[in-house]
Amino acid sequence: MALKNTYRRYISSDGKLEMSLQEFKKWIKKFDTDKDGKISKEELREAVRTNGGGWLSKIKGSHGMRVGDSNGDGFIDEKEFKNLVEFAQRNLGVRVI
Repeated sequence: MALKNTYRRYISSDGKLEMSLQEFKKWIKKFDTDKDGKISKEELREAVRTNGGGWLSKIKGSHGMRVGDSNGDGFIDEKEFKNLVEFAQRNLGVRVI
């Protein structure tokens, strides 16, 4: 489920993957394994790992959770999704348009 494999046609000349907000939401929701509508730390780590995070996925996933989870409940919900988009744009080579 790597982003670059799924959305290959949207890679820009600077190497960043371009996708709409809806496409990004659809992709990240694939990792919501318990279907509760929220992204947990483990689910975010898996998303980072499949997007080429490799051995850094644990660190990047933890960082993404700190950035994204503004209320500190251990999940990124719909209200905090903007924070996750900003994290992905800075750390995962994604441009949400």
